[in-house]
Amino acid sequence: MERKAKLLIAVGATLVFLALALSACGGETAAPPTEEATSPPTEEATATEAPTEAAVDENGAAAYAVDLVAAWVEAGAPETDAFDYEGVDGNTYQATFAVDIQPLFTQNNVWFEGQQACVGCHFAASENSYHQLNMSTYEGVRTGADSLEEPPGVSILGESEPNKGDFDWSHSKLRERLRNNRMPPGWEFDITEENRNGPCIEVSAEGVTVKLGEYGCELHAVGLLGAWVEAGAPNGEFEYGGATLTFERDVLPFFTGNSMWFDGSQACSGCHFAASESSAHQMDLSSHEGILAGADTLEAPPGVSILGESSP
Repeated sequence: MERKAKLLIAVGATLVFLALALSACGGETAAPPTEEATSPPTEEATATEAPTEAAVDENGAAAYAVDLVAAWVEAGAPETDAFDYEGVDGNTYQATFAVDIQPLFTQNNVWFEGQQACVGCHFAASENSYHQLNMSTYEGVRTGADSLEEPPGVSILGESEPNKGDFDWSHSKLRERLRNNRMPPGWEFDITEENRNGPCIEVSAEGVTVKLGEYGCELHAVGLLGAWVEAGAPNGEFEYGGATLTFERDVLPFFTGNSMWFDGSQACSGCHFAASESSAHQMDLSSHEGILAGADTLEAPPGVSILGESSP
């Protein structure tokens, strides 16, 4: 049972990612910072910056938001000193935490139109703040999450512990949340995460009925997919909720249909349509064979299973 539970959780996390990651389409495509977020640092902030080998332009340039945060972390997450980043034009520019990084956490509508600021939920190292995380200050970002529950806390910048300085951006919690498009939330926001299992469903001999906008039911989209995986991911029949269902009729539409996860959601196969370089993560979610083959089949053969297998 423990193994099944872990497998179900893995599948749930993967499928929710697929539903939410449509705007990213596999790359670090978080919206560029606003003009304010990429405005040039002050003369005072850059006066002591050591020259770099590449020519540095202090006028600033557009950059992908996640890449900008990565450049800050990889520079040692400085509080006041300027750091270099590469603009989308390939040139090197400078930025500072206060002018270019902090607004990504403290302002509304930075990541997408209508987005609530990160500090709307993560505002203090207190029980009232989600994950006891304070993203309103430099000190709070460096302290990280769960600082009361698991002192000294959990770094969101990839450090072995907060303020340790051994940054590992590629495995950081912040990158994971931003790259997976889990944060900032892009669909109906529920701080309890009740909607992370997808919409409620009803099952019968005729198949699955999706109840868009309804969450927290005993039967839900992620549970359906978990039951299919636990049955061996058959290209045929399996049981869920007391009904006999099929992959083609009841599971595949959650990958290939629009508005299956929430009203207006694009089909997963809109970005993951083939095992090719032009498909995000070289992943094909349009067929049973493609789903079982998993991701990165060309870059890291035989690929990476999205169903919790040690290999596809």
